[in-house]
Amino acid sequence: MSKVLVLGANGLLGQSIIKRFNNEYEVNASSMENESFIDLPAVPYFQADLTIRYDVADLIQKVQPDLIINTSAISNVDLCETEREMTWKVNVKALENILDACGRLKPVVVQISTDYVFDGNNAPYSEMDEVNPIGYYGRSKMSAENIIRNCSLEYIIARTQVLYGIGKRIRPNFVTWVINALKKNENIRVVNDQKGTPTYVNDFSEGLYKLIMQREFGLYHISGNESVSRYDFALKIAEIFGLNSELIEEITTDDLKQKAPRPKNSSFTLNKFINRTRWKTHGVADGLNLLKLEMEQNG
Repeated sequence: MSKVLVLGANGLLGQSIIKRFNNEYEVNASSMENESFIDLPAVPYFQADLTIRYDVADLIQKVQPDLIINTSAISNVDLCETEREMTWKVNVKALENILDACGRLKPVVVQISTDYVFDGNNAPYSEMDEVNPIGYYGRSKMSAENIIRNCSLEYIIARTQVLYGIGKRIRPNFVTWVINALKKNENIRVVNDQKGTPTYVNDFSEGLYKLIMQREFGLYHISGNESVSRYDFALKIAEIFGLNSELIEEITTDDLKQKAPRPKNSSFTLNKFINRTRWKTHGVADGLNLLKLEMEQNG
């Protein structure tokens, strides 16, 4: 069985990937925190700071992975605008440390990237479209993509967007934020002029698993298959979960006065991914229904 090392394992995506890969691979997990949040006690866990070269080298030498999946990143786009040095260390320098530490091991490396490498003016975007990030988060992820493209290892760059799902001790995502607010009868404001293809996190993990099993290396877009505005997405969340949609106020991006610019429409086309895997991710309603079922099963 091949050894997999999942970096950023305590996050939403890391936890989902570990659960999907655990039966077929010898999975190892690593994150910044002193303890594992993963509900699989048999998965070995290593605390490591990827921005520290020695930590990364020591971790990779201990595990000796055949596959490294790097989900670690600062993805708070407003924070990235104000904390640029920290963002560069986590989103770019950490990847350089990972690649430097691989040495003679020659693992396959998976780097998670984002729709924010696009400016949002020419959606839907394929893997062939030119990147043009408009914020620092997107620029840092573009730089990471360029670094891994120029390495000597087999790699997958997997771009995704608007990830949602549940996990242990994870930060709120758009869907869980909407659900929790509406359950408390709180009014929320949601923009109608930002559009994308929301992604159920377990769909992403399944898609990545299929690419790796088929050794389909390179750049891929993995997201949900339906484009929707944030406002319409929030309305659908309320409908699926039986919540009060009248609490959702429709606003524009300008009303929020956010620090970081956002692409207005960063929707993906998935033709390359579907052609290689012969599998489709879910649309908005189906993805939310799968999440609802998962939440019911987890109490």
